[in-house]
Amino acid sequence: MRASRILRVGGTEADGKILSTVLKGALPCSVESVSAELATGIIGSRSADLVILDVTDDAAVATVMKAASPSDTARNRVPVIVSGPHRYDDRIARLLQSGAEDYLTTPFDGTKPSLISRRIELCLYRRHLRDTTIRLQSLPGGMDQSSIVERYAHATDKFVPREFLELLRRNSLADVALGDNVQREMSILFSDIRQFTALSERLTPKQNFDFLNSYLRGVTPLVRNNGGFVDKYIGDAILALFARSPEDALRTAVAMQEFLVSYNEGRRRAGYVPIRIGIGVHAGDLILGTIGEEERMQTTVISDAVNVAARIEDLTKNFGVGILVSHAVVTALPNGHPYLLRHLGSVKAKGKSRSVDIYECFNTDSPELRQHKSNNAALFIEGVMEYRKGLFLTAGRIFSRVAVQDPRDTVAAFYRDRCSLAIAHGGIRGDSEIIETADAH
Repeated sequence: MRASRILRVGGTEADGKILSTVLKGALPCSVESVSAELATGIIGSRSADLVILDVTDDAAVATVMKAASPSDTARNRVPVIVSGPHRYDDRIARLLQSGAEDYLTTPFDGTKPSLISRRIELCLYRRHLRDTTIRLQSLPGGMDQSSIVERYAHATDKFVPREFLELLRRNSLADVALGDNVQREMSILFSDIRQFTALSERLTPKQNFDFLNSYLRGVTPLVRNNGGFVDKYIGDAILALFARSPEDALRTAVAMQEFLVSYNEGRRRAGYVPIRIGIGVHAGDLILGTIGEEERMQTTVISDAVNVAARIEDLTKNFGVGILVSHAVVTALPNGHPYLLRHLGSVKAKGKSRSVDIYECFNTDSPELRQHKSNNAALFIEGVMEYRKGLFLTAGRIFSRVAVQDPRDTVAAFYRDRCSLAIAHGGIRGDSEIIETADAH
């Protein structure tokens, strides 16, 4: 990226030192203190990107403003930021009306550098955007300004969700600054394709990308349709956020598993192996913001709730189910909701000090398996209660009775085997809540 050339005309030496110090650490630019006459020549040669003009010298102001805002073409226009103390506010206001881009109040406050650097950064960004617009308009079949702005906005939305910017209270990506953040209570959906590594090893790089994109094109709209947005794709995994209600996230999880049925039918017809996905849904406080440094930043989410959602998703592998949700999600569901839920007890994921109550959502199971789980709901709950008490012999017998009725009930089989393991090791009463998972994404 080319360093911007900034001209400073007039002002005190102290302000010049503060300006140079602030911009040196914030932007790729050079700052030159020059006379009005020299600034006019540099502007005429089209080698200046921005002028910071002190308003206390009337003659210098008139000379620079005329050179920076030629009447013949917008292509040669150079943005001007006017600066001066508060007693010159009326003059600054007139200059803003006659074409100045922005203003800075002097003397500069070196203890608040962002008040200086941010306004200059945005001014340079607008200059770049204007120059790009002019270039596009000059091309054969060039676009009008509204089309170009729409194209830019659409392009940025592909990389940074519009919903993310709205939560940060920013109108566009250009308004986002390093360190911007907001704390919100939201719902988190984390999904992952089962055994993706083994699957991808059998594909060429192009086949991998084609496969992932065909899958993501199907599931991502389901997130949007239910009021959420995808925060990021992590390889084959999806991290989606929902600001309205936890039910939106759970509804999306069910829709994703339903979509997978038709998607796998297409894969079978094409001669490909069907895939399975696991989904974890949780709700809690999180912080959305920007991290990095001025020249390379990204939006991100920082929260233990996100980590918990990822660990819950990882537990779907242990239990052999498609959707697991936390207690925080279940308690927020409205009365009369349509979701089929089975309490699996309290589990403690690897690296977590506190246990989390989790539930299986089995709406997308086969009709026979749904009926089996509903018929044995009371017996299953009894088994979970005995398991949590550390009474593994009794619990094991209960889970065996449930599992034998339908071998596809992987959760009952999982707890049956856990009970057998606990008995073989002499009963581990104190560890009855712990189910460790592998590291999450």
